[in-house]
Amino acid sequence: MNDMTPARADAAPAAPTAPAPTEFGAADWFRAEVDRFIEEMGKPGRSLLSFVPRFVMPKPAIELTDAGDSYRLSAELPGLTDKDVKVEIADGILTIAAEKHESAERREEGCLINERRHGHFQRQISLPVDADQDDVTAKFKHGLLTLEIGKSRKAAKRVHKVKLGD
Repeated sequence: MNDMTPARADAAPAAPTAPAPTEFGAADWFRAEVDRFIEEMGKPGRSLLSFVPRFVMPKPAIELTDAGDSYRLSAELPGLTDKDVKVEIADGILTIAAEKHESAERREEGCLINERRHGHFQRQISLPVDADQDDVTAKFKHGLLTLEIGKSRKAAKRVHKVKLGD
């Protein structure tokens, strides 16, 4: 039977074939992005925004510790300056946001290469109930944001026991 011969009506239908695997599936894409991230880490002049995959901006590491009379919050923001970062506290929610625009122009082998990058992130955390949002000091040095958040003496922790009924 050649390609031009019509199929017989009494012939069993052909079994469906599985679709051919894609050359670059989701797992391969993710692996490639991780490989690219690791490879780029060792190159000089890179920042947090340089490592951003095309779809997701990584959120910086944040640590909140109890320092006795205050809370200490640290956030790692490599490659950013104090002009790139905005910190706000409203209704017990601390917001750290940053936006950065980078542009570089160079000539290589007779070609003009102009690269532009833009990235932003926002990170929000709920502060403890006794955090005093009016008593906050901030320092930003070498990509490390440190906040000292005082504790309110008026906002003593309250415990209300609930009586269980039948």
